[in-house]
Amino acid sequence: MEKKHKIITVVLCMAAFFLGWSARAWLHVCPVTEPEIKTEVKYKTDTKTEIVYVPKYIYPDGSTEKTDVDINVGKQELAVKVNGKDFGIKKADDEKYVFDKYKLQLNQTSRTDLNITVPVIDKTKRWEIGIGTSKDGAVGMVGFPVKNNIGGWIAGRKGNVMVGAMVKI
Repeated sequence: MEKKHKIITVVLCMAAFFLGWSARAWLHVCPVTEPEIKTEVKYKTDTKTEIVYVPKYIYPDGSTEKTDVDINVGKQELAVKVNGKDFGIKKADDEKYVFDKYKLQLNQTSRTDLNITVPVIDKTKRWEIGIGTSKDGAVGMVGFPVKNNIGGWIAGRKGNVMVGAMVKI
């Protein structure tokens, strides 16, 4: 009688272990982070102005120039980088400032092919139940899934119980 209690205790412990393991695997959800997309535009301008008080020009005839303020504004320069590479823009000779007579025109085409293949994951649990016979009489069997293609089984009849594990190929 004591042997029967030990076997039943072992079977119940194994069944509780496999049921707990199956419940954890079934309820577990892996965390997934969202991708972050950033667009960065940098704009930098540099203007240098120099003001100097200088003597007026004296002509060869001894007269002094009549100008009180002389302003010289050089041609504006524009440096453009596209995806980190220099993109040269040269002003025309008759242009005083950049974008006086010409303009920047950007033509861009884009094509994206997104091919998604989702693997088929069969999450159905496959329990089994069966009945059979041996030289000693009728036998019952219960099969249960553990994880992926691993399962377990309990079989027996009154007075004889067996437990096992199996790999499904």
